[in-house]
Amino acid sequence: MSVKKVDQVRRDKGFKPWDIAVYGVLAALILALFCAFVFFAPAASSGSSANSISIFAGFNSDQRQVFSYDFATDTPVIYDGTRITVNENSAECLLLTFHGESEGEYNDITIDKVNRTVDVTKANCPAQNCVYSPVISSGSSLPIICTSHGMTITKDYVSGSVIQ
Repeated sequence: MSVKKVDQVRRDKGFKPWDIAVYGVLAALILALFCAFVFFAPAASSGSSANSISIFAGFNSDQRQVFSYDFATDTPVIYDGTRITVNENSAECLLLTFHGESEGEYNDITIDKVNRTVDVTKANCPAQNCVYSPVISSGSSLPIICTSHGMTITKDYVSGSVIQ
């Protein structure tokens, strides 16, 4: 490097006005994207919230749907009346009983229509994993499974996800 070039670099302040403008635009763009993803994410993801609930009996190739409930239309559909009993259907909640393969096996299920949640509140299986499973809500993606009684409860999505 020549002496003239070294003197010019020493005189420069580092940033030119154009450099500051480019960095300012980049910072504003990053801030706008951050705000869009953080503050407006719930509104953007509302299309992928739980729209309906499905209850299945059996596992793998033996799995068959026995019940579904659509939150948008408040429509319960029973596909197998021997496996599902509707105990109560009010404006706030829907209380169901899932009957297992063997005599006396049951899971009590509560569907909260207002909060769009599903929970297994009582069961007579030995492990009680289904009772202690997290409540299915719009923010959760895990199903509730009772391996003793062969029951699976999943939520279906309108878009953005695979329908279980």
